[in-house]
Amino acid sequence: MRDVLACVAALLLAACSQSAADAPIAEQWRRLELNVSPAEFGAEQVGHLRFRGGLHLQSPPNDSFGGLSGLEVLEDGRLIAITDDGRWFEARLMLDEAGALTGLAETRVALMRDANGQPFETKALGDSEGLAQLPDGRFAVSFEQRPRILIYDLNRDGPFGAASAGPRLDGTSRLRRNVGLEALTVTTSGALLAGAEGVHRRSTSLWVAPLDASTPAPQRIDYPLTDGFALTSLDRLPDGGFIALERFYAPIIGARARLTRFAETVLDADSETLPEIELLAEIAAPLAVDNFEGVAAVRAPDGGVRLYIVSDDNFSPRQRTLLLAFDIVN
Repeated sequence: MRDVLACVAALLLAACSQSAADAPIAEQWRRLELNVSPAEFGAEQVGHLRFRGGLHLQSPPNDSFGGLSGLEVLEDGRLIAITDDGRWFEARLMLDEAGALTGLAETRVALMRDANGQPFETKALGDSEGLAQLPDGRFAVSFEQRPRILIYDLNRDGPFGAASAGPRLDGTSRLRRNVGLEALTVTTSGALLAGAEGVHRRSTSLWVAPLDASTPAPQRIDYPLTDGFALTSLDRLPDGGFIALERFYAPIIGARARLTRFAETVLDADSETLPEIELLAEIAAPLAVDNFEGVAAVRAPDGGVRLYIVSDDNFSPRQRTLLLAFDIVN
């Protein structure tokens, strides 16, 4: 009888205990104390971009904050980012009365999960680079070293939710190990627009993949690259079309960045590479520049278009995590 009671008690305890996936969302995030200081850009305007505030983000020495890559800014002012070691980063943007970026609040981090609801076992498996919010509120994440797309429902599951498979892309097995799926956004039809990095190439592949595609999506068209730049991020503009972020780095020259835009209609152009790409700005020293890898486009407080770009510091003390805000000036 004692053994029977013990078994019953064990079953009741197991039934009442919460799994990690069932834990309250508030308990799934870890609060992150960041040192946030103003970052001067060095100019009021560059190209078609007007500077609207910048931040230098630093964490205490014993914390592993860094590696920010994909970026989304939501309508409620929340910033969602991913890191190249498989983590989520969330914060709330703080703007002054004029709409300029002045700080971050409610900063927190959490581990990203695989299809089994477990943290990624290695950095290669969790090398998340591209982030896009889907029309239904879920998030799609693209990965670089093991090229694939996973879907997360943060609103329903929080960061402990298991990933579900996203659409497959044809030809990703040919991508080199560290130049995989770097850029990701959503088209007006709700399909995913994905791009490879394309280091040391004249162009790089773009795919348009419906979420419900039953077969791997073929490459749609190439994004042209010049002067040693590579594609690092994409986002859809509030007024239509897309913004692209490009990165350049050479040991002597240093880091540079470009921001371009193009219409959605050119994805269907009868050509090998995208035509009619407009250069908005090129950022180079002595302006504030680092390894920029994420861009988010949102409606600005004055009704225009606001861009946020973030840099990946590669967890190196020689680099910085910069978050800069710009308004597009037509």
